[in-house]
Order: sequence, then C-alpha cells, then structure tokens
Amino acid sequence: MKGLIGAASCLLALAPGLAAAAEPVCLSRTEATSLVAYALPEAINGTVKRCAPVLPASAFLRQHGGALAARYATQKAKYWPDAKPAFMKALGPDAASTVGNLPDDTARQLADTFVEGFVSQQIALKSCTKLDIAIDLLSPLPPENTAGLIALTMEAASKAEPKVGKIALCKD
Repeated sequence: MKGLIGAASCLLALAPGLAAAAEPVCLSRTEATSLVAYALPEAINGTVKRCAPVLPASAFLRQHGGALAARYATQKAKYWPDAKPAFMKALGPDAASTVGNLPDDTARQLADTFVEGFVSQQIALKSCTKLDIAIDLLSPLPPENTAGLIALTMEAASKAEPKVGKIALCKD
C-alpha cells in the first residue's frame, strides 16, 4: 500500500516547484479526487513506462496497462472542469497565473505531459511489483471510484508520521 500512496503523491505533485514549497499544498478530498480521476490515464501510462522493463511479461501493467489507461481516458474530459482548479492550486500562485492564461487545451496538454513524465521518473523500480498488483486490483473500478479510493488513502496517509509527499488533504 505504501507504493500506491507514493504513486498517488507523485500523481498529485503536479509542479516541480511543489518539492521546494515550505508548506504543503492543501487539497480537499473532493479536489484530490477530481485531479486524480483526470490524471489517472497519464499516471498509468507513466507507471507502465517506468515499470515495464522490470516486470515479468505476465504482469498486469505489461499486458493491460495501456488498455486500462485508454478506458479511463474516455471519461477524462468530464473530470477536467473540476480538476483544473485543483491543478492550479497545486501549481502554486506564480505558475497558476501563467498556466491560467493559456488556452484550456494547452493547459490540459501541459498537465497530461507533466503527470506522465513526472510519474515515470519518480516511481522507485522496487515499487513496481506492488504497484502492478494494486493497479490490477483497482482496474475493475470506474475512474471516479479509483480516484476516490486513492484520495481517501492519501487522507489517511497525510495523518501518518512521517508524512508522505508534499500535498496534504484538508477538510472539504
């Protein structure tokens, strides 16, 4: 489960500047759920790219990761209106003012590219087997349920010591 929480933290850490932030960004569970639901396809693609070389050919991610990401992507557009404000909040005020002035399609492409690249670079290879199992277990769920479960897990983890990641969940 620690690998899943780490991947969720990576998924929500949508801006390089967040790592340097003195205070964690506070997203409500609703905001986190919207953002995760939107970003799931790219996060899954990033996980596949990172983990495929170390997973066996029979692994879920190698056999079905692309199809799962494609299935989740079909509903992605409906999550963007609620995910965009959370994305802007996660970026921080300086970056959000710049990204907020971009056309909406450009902002979405930026979010998509960043999530996939960030996730593919941040996952520890030793976590790949556990992430493969977790994603396989979550795969029957629709994206909003998967995102809700990830946000709930992050909320529980944010109360743990030591803290996981630079994004805290606050009250709705």
